[in-house]
This record gives sequence, structure tokens and C-alpha cells, in this order.
Amino acid sequence: MTTLKQGDLIKDGDGDTYKIIGVCGEVVHVSYAGNHESFHGSYTVDQLKNFGYTWDTPAWEPLIGEKYCYINDLEETCESRWDDDTIDHARRDFLGIYQSKGLCEAAILEIRRKLGK
Repeated sequence: MTTLKQGDLIKDGDGDTYKIIGVCGEVVHVSYAGNHESFHGSYTVDQLKNFGYTWDTPAWEPLIGEKYCYINDLEETCESRWDDDTIDHARRDFLGIYQSKGLCEAAILEIRRKLGK
């Protein structure tokens, strides 16, 4: 089974971004670079790698119903349960999701350090 999921973004060697618009077993359905809602083609992960596509795979993603922590827009640690919906994905893609409050607080400190706060 592929680690790519619907909604994930991948890049080609030129830096153009494509969206995974569906997954069926080992095959992923990819959008056009300029139109993430239009179907471009179906490929296996190995084919995408051979074509030079790259993507970031999250180090950890909770199971449905599992607790996770995230950083809100006020730089606060918050807790939620994973439903694998657009809100969960937006939190994951914004500043990340974390397995514990301690890891989330450490991420806040690192973000502040990088911003010079």
C-alpha cells in the first residue's frame, strides 16, 4: 500500500506541483500541475520516483480517533482527535501535528527561535 494519500502534493524535477486526487491500492491518480482538479494520469509510486517526482511523507500520522496535538494561530498547543478530514489535514500541513503536548511545545519554541522571537 502506498503512503501517498488523496490531497498530498508531489513535485516534478522542474518544481511544478501536482495533487494526488485519488488512491486505489498501489496506484495513485495525479492531477495536472496547473489544474489540481483535473485528472492527468495514474501511476505507481515506483513510476513516480523513476520520473523524478518527490514528496514529503509525514513522520507520523494518527489513526482515526487517535489524539494529536497541534499549534493554533495564536501559537498555543491544542489537542484534537484525528478524523482524517480537511481540518485535520490543514492542521498537519500548516505547522504540523504532534503525538504529545511536549513535542508540540518544543515545536513552538523552535518556530519562535527561527523567527527570532
